[in-house]
Amino acid sequence: MANMQMAIANIERIDIITGDSPPRVLSFDSASDASAQAQISAGSEKELRIKNQIVAQNFSEDIVKGFNISFTDSTFSPEVFALVDGGQSYVSDSGAYTCYSAPAAGQVVSRTKCTLVIYSSEKDYDGHSLSFTAFAFPNASGSPASVSLRDGEFFAPSYTLKSRPSKGSSPMTVLSLPSMPVIVGSAADLPPSPVAGKTVILAAASGIAGLASNISAGTYALYTSSGYAAI
Repeated sequence: MANMQMAIANIERIDIITGDSPPRVLSFDSASDASAQAQISAGSEKELRIKNQIVAQNFSEDIVKGFNISFTDSTFSPEVFALVDGGQSYVSDSGAYTCYSAPAAGQVVSRTKCTLVIYSSEKDYDGHSLSFTAFAFPNASGSPASVSLRDGEFFAPSYTLKSRPSKGSSPMTVLSLPSMPVIVGSAADLPPSPVAGKTVILAAASGIAGLASNISAGTYALYTSSGYAAI
């Protein structure tokens, strides 16, 4: 049997799903690059060698603790910056951004836990997208942000989040989706004309009218002939 091969390209979107109740979903399609570096507890290897002969070996395997995910955004989003850095972003009464205040120096920062999802797409021979691939990293939190500015260049902040799942949980999930998910925070956000087998939603709240009870906040659902089914 031939090995399945998928041609994956581009960063279609990044979603940051907070652990708040209900969660916030910060979604943007302006990331220029992203990477996930596995963080491991290195195993050990010891051999019993007598002269020119290895008599026995004793070793332990590497254990994955989680991932450090880094990405660069081509634009400045005060809300994303605040979530990752751990400070507070302020807006005016009209909703316009006014300022950002970083965490107090010398104090422990309690950053918001979140799930980070990076979407890419599977390309066909003619360049069309066959499906979309979501790389999801649970129980992530940000780290102090660095600022780099250059004359004549747009400000492109770089972020790093550390994903450390609970014991026994998967540190990374890779989903294949037939379409990019629509973020649904209420029944009013549901697509008006969903297509069976194609329409995917990301629930931004629990108990949304028209959805099954097992489609909770932060989960995906695919539209079928009988309604939305959790993925």
